[in-house]
Amino acid sequence: MSESIRAERFPRQELLRALYRFQAGEEASRRAVCAPGCAACCTDRVYLTGLEGRMLRGELACLGRLDLLARLRPGPGPGYTCNQLARLCLEHSEPPEEPTPEEPAGVCALLEDDRCAAYEARPLACRVMASRQKCGSGGQAQGDPWWFTLDTALMQIAEHIDLGGSYGSLGELLSDEGGDGQGMLRCEPLPGLVAPPEHQARLQQALGPLFVSPVAGRPLGHWLDLMRAG
Repeated sequence: MSESIRAERFPRQELLRALYRFQAGEEASRRAVCAPGCAACCTDRVYLTGLEGRMLRGELACLGRLDLLARLRPGPGPGYTCNQLARLCLEHSEPPEEPTPEEPAGVCALLEDDRCAAYEARPLACRVMASRQKCGSGGQAQGDPWWFTLDTALMQIAEHIDLGGSYGSLGELLSDEGGDGQGMLRCEPLPGLVAPPEHQARLQQALGPLFVSPVAGRPLGHWLDLMRAG
């Protein structure tokens, strides 16, 4: 199925923007120390959907900064998508091993003076990075178990929105040189939300407003059901 046909049938970009807005509202309520200029987590090991990649490229084009794409490296691809991992967990199956990178992670090619050049269109994998303490050079983020549960669910939904599309590394999806496509996976449908028992009720309650939020005349959750039905 071509990207143009997929884009015409479902309002994928509008759905993704609604997801981004919801995540921004959740992020505003968190006591994180992250601030402009904090780029300890901004590496080139970012996985995203093809839809997110197109929106990111579009933002760079609007800003006149497509030159930054020349810095990208294809890099190692993911071993599985978020929904593939969730499906395997629900099936009590072992996930495939993640590929071992030959080189350590580098700095994200879209950073300038430790700030993202396309911040408004950054992918969800970047948006959910947050810490309750300063990471510093070589430090580790200290998040919250609930943040991880909710953010994992949002990444699953983002993948479902681009159902049938590509999933891969930032460099593979956006590099002007392009990769060989071998590191690309396909976005899978949402198999169910994976959450620890203590978070399951809270997760359903938290996502309620997202699923009923209107997008192109229908609730977001209804669009997800239509995508699943094909």
